Amino acid sequence: MLKLGSIKNQDCGGCSRREVLQVGAAGALGLSLPTALKAEAAGSAAGLSVLVVFLRGGVSHLDTWDLKPEAPIPDARGEFRPIESSVPGLRFCELLPGVARQARLLTVLRSLSHREGEHDRAMQWVLTGQPAAQGQVFPNPGAVLGRYRPGATTLPPAIHVQTPGIGNPQAPPSPPNQPGLGAGFLGALHQPFLIGDAAKVEQEDWLTPAPELVGRLDRRRELLHALDSLRGNAQTSGLEGHDAAFQRAFTMVTSPDARRAFRLEAEPVALRERYGLHEFGQSCLLGRRLIEAGVRYVQVNWSARGWEAITPKDDLFTRSTFDSHFGHFPWLRRQLPRLDQGLGSLLGDMNERGLLSRTLVVVLTEFGRSAKINGDAGRDHWPQAFSVLLAGGGLPAGRALGATDANGQEIVEGRCEPEALVNSIYHLCGLDVVVTLRGAGLVKNSSEGVPGLI
Repeated sequence: MLKLGSIKNQDCGGCSRREVLQVGAAGALGLSLPTALKAEAAGSAAGLSVLVVFLRGGVSHLDTWDLKPEAPIPDARGEFRPIESSVPGLRFCELLPGVARQARLLTVLRSLSHREGEHDRAMQWVLTGQPAAQGQVFPNPGAVLGRYRPGATTLPPAIHVQTPGIGNPQAPPSPPNQPGLGAGFLGALHQPFLIGDAAKVEQEDWLTPAPELVGRLDRRRELLHALDSLRGNAQTSGLEGHDAAFQRAFTMVTSPDARRAFRLEAEPVALRERYGLHEFGQSCLLGRRLIEAGVRYVQVNWSARGWEAITPKDDLFTRSTFDSHFGHFPWLRRQLPRLDQGLGSLLGDMNERGLLSRTLVVVLTEFGRSAKINGDAGRDHWPQAFSVLLAGGGLPAGRALGATDANGQEIVEGRCEPEALVNSIYHLCGLDVVVTLRGAGLVKNSSEGVPGLI
């Protein structure tokens, strides 16, 4: 049984003196080493926040952000027509008019690629930047930012809203230590906090603890403080971690400011309706509130609920996500309007509030979809090429980076693997990718970021 926090990194040597000197004052990511070290020394309050919208199941790039209406393979053209966005020449699917209106805020990265076609392992790769490896579980970016850039809020530094699940609405939530979602080898202290249902978060007991519970927590805190004087020099990292975890929990249930961030009912009804009165829309709204409250990393996961059967096979497959092996186009006609309403409103709302100046938004899925329509009228997994959306974080906007071929199946310009994307996220947040993260074993192969992103 793998225990969180017990793994010894097998590549912890970091980079050599020669590698550091090679980086010099320029750096592969466009950030000088002295600047990176200065940012790191400035303290945990430095850097951007990150809001990841993770769309479980493998969103078809061919039917959303990278349409091919003139593809040589007829199947690749799909059933949806492209529409113009707010950026001349940048076209999205006709079912995504809300996101298309916000295209002026976006970088559309059309050249992400890897070699993993299984959902969980691919999810782990795109979220952590590292492929699944036996005996080693890499941490979610929320855990990494919580470790190196936790911020000063009374809320946890990393919060997940909803769980990606496994596509079955009756299945239990994904375990918090599921590879790609949890803290991995950083240990349980850095585990992201999970909110299982954004629409019902106001009903959670921990938001309105009974007076006797608060009294017990007060007495326990006093006891821990008394024990501090006895421990003296015998303090261990395990005890420190336990105390820190308890202190965070105590703050969560006793701080009015922390509890207030979760109360969607404080938002105007019109704004809640603008996001959509469905789980994804309300999750996006909660994500914005948490970013506004100072949470360093928020991951809004496409809910595994809200499932409706539309073909006879629906009860056998992953139908609440974007895993469209059959009935692909009818299913996207159900899914994409919800995605458009929630995501389009999130981008517009964050821009109107000035939050994009201090937040990087990343819209991510685990892989793309095949050009060929299979015998069940579906598209199959295609990790060789897929798209990612980015907004804010000081990035140039209103553009597309990278390109796929005429059928959307191979990268012909700017190919990059997930590690480059995750490296870029860490870099934008002020983390030293070259020395600190490589030294901690969080970066394995290359310290380079996405070509042309910054």
